[in-house]
Amino acid sequence: MKNIYKLITIIATLGVVGCSEYTEGINDNPNAFVVAAPDLIIGQTQLALMQHMSSNNARYGAVFTNQFSGADRQYLTLETYSPNRGNYNDMWGDTYLQGINTASLIINNPDSGTLVKGIAQILQGAMFCEMAALYGDVPFSQAVKPDEFEKPAYDAQATVMAGGIALIETGIGNVGSASISAGFGGNRLSGSTWAEAGYTLGARYALLNGDYAKAASHASNGVSSSANNLMTQHGTSVGNRNLYYQFVIDERQDYLKASSGGNNSHLVNLLDGTVARKLPASAAGQKMQYDSYFYTDSGGDIAINTEDGGRFAMTAPFPIASYQENQLILAEANAKSGNDAGALINLNNFRADLVAQYGATAADFPASTASGATLLNQILEEKYIALVGELVNFHDLRRTRNLIGVPNKTTGSKGASDFPQKFLYPQSELDTNAENVPQDEFFTPTALFTSY
Repeated sequence: MKNIYKLITIIATLGVVGCSEYTEGINDNPNAFVVAAPDLIIGQTQLALMQHMSSNNARYGAVFTNQFSGADRQYLTLETYSPNRGNYNDMWGDTYLQGINTASLIINNPDSGTLVKGIAQILQGAMFCEMAALYGDVPFSQAVKPDEFEKPAYDAQATVMAGGIALIETGIGNVGSASISAGFGGNRLSGSTWAEAGYTLGARYALLNGDYAKAASHASNGVSSSANNLMTQHGTSVGNRNLYYQFVIDERQDYLKASSGGNNSHLVNLLDGTVARKLPASAAGQKMQYDSYFYTDSGGDIAINTEDGGRFAMTAPFPIASYQENQLILAEANAKSGNDAGALINLNNFRADLVAQYGATAADFPASTASGATLLNQILEEKYIALVGELVNFHDLRRTRNLIGVPNKTTGSKGASDFPQKFLYPQSELDTNAENVPQDEFFTPTALFTSY
């Protein structure tokens, strides 16, 4: 389920096979590297972030937020909001051990160059923020230090989020104007500069932290066009394919779709006209987005589009930090700060980018003229629609207390008002660090996301 690229050796080069091979045994001794050349292991840190953003975490979030549907076997438990702690073991371990840990090896290595250290700080900061957003309180100050802290303490969610943002900010100061490709991006990532990407990531997490001024400040220096998006790169080799494609086509066919038991996802309903959008698009514009995201498979079900040209095609890149998200962060930050005029500019910049993306006309995605609560709702729903399959949607629905009214799954295991509020602490943590793992409840908001 988590094939991506393989770090062949610490002293060689990066190849392209299943990540389960290069991580085999990592849980036995996460600090087993004898020689850890920073400019080589930075690739593993990048792969861990790519996996976090576009593999199981993203798929779980997309089902919970009613963009997609769990249609078979273990994914039916997601459709019914039935939590299983064992499901989160790999997701937790992959991010901490493959990502945060390898970043620490670089950051703490006195031989690391300023650039590679800055990249590691940006990536590690993003992963710490992601873990705090998904789980609540998580290890931070004592994380990945097994010689000092065999059983690390859990830091408060807000503390981890602030610490992760600070890491990103420090990293931005270290990467200068280095491009993604020149700055150890290799064939894994594409984009403009590490600084632009870092600013958009910092803005994302400042927004999650409720700091609209910092979100706006960072986003003003963030990804400046869709041509500059930080994107994962994929090919036709089995382990190098788009991770949604790998899951849906290569590994678990029929598990993840956009309909289940005759019920279409809310995103399908928004794009096929069943549910009216808060900011309308023309019928042609709706169809362009629908056809990019979905298609009807041979069994008559609505499936996510893994065909050539589809959003989740074999070689399709996947966004880590994008211009569209950056503009919508600015729009929301301005709207929440009472600057509707500025928010409209950013929202309409985003709509103009949709026109360019789909080769549409301005009439297909007309500009907004809204204000107040209507404007804020439009911003949030456009983000929900545009950032299809991205983990940030799960963060946003919880952060905003579902302001845009995405309906719960009709098969949800609890009442109509219940919605998954976090990922559960994995069974592996309860087995090894039970005295420090906080008590959690699947349907109880985490500390940062109790109001909007």
